[in-house]
Amino acid sequence: MTDLKIENIIAASHLGKRVELIQLATEMPNARYSGSGDPSVIVEVDAGGNKRAAGVLFGNGKILVTGIGSLEEGRQVMESLKKMVRTVDPKVNMKRAIKLENIVAKANLGRVFDLQSVALAIPGSEYKPAKFKGLVIRMNDPQSSFILFQSGILIVTDVISVGKAKKALKQLEKFLTEISVDS
Repeated sequence: MTDLKIENIIAASHLGKRVELIQLATEMPNARYSGSGDPSVIVEVDAGGNKRAAGVLFGNGKILVTGIGSLEEGRQVMESLKKMVRTVDPKVNMKRAIKLENIVAKANLGRVFDLQSVALAIPGSEYKPAKFKGLVIRMNDPQSSFILFQSGILIVTDVISVGKAKKALKQLEKFLTEISVDS
């Protein structure tokens, strides 16, 4: 099977209460308010070494952490972020569980693809090369999404474990071999 490299993990938790975003944005270091879409506060957090992660805090108390490479790293960044929030709002709950929301991984399938042929062979896939050079493929079991590029580079996402990402990749590789659509 093709090697899969984890590029990003998104972890989620909750503060156990609603929070005042403007107050957090003005009183926390490295924080900025974002009013576009779902209002939030984005905070840059040290993830160890030279890595930086981002925490996204929502008014309802939900927290997302992105830019991490493992759930353990996510726990450390989340704990650091909760401590920062606690300096502004001491009533936040530090004990809430942390769970994986999404994994983004990358693989090189080692061959070139005719994406138009692949798109025609996979019902429901999306390929609009004038707008985006990748072919979007969705799988139900395990639930996952892929972006396949002509070069054979593949992005795997919408999975919540490395095991599911590997299983989804294995199934897609098998299918691509069966329909044999190399360029």
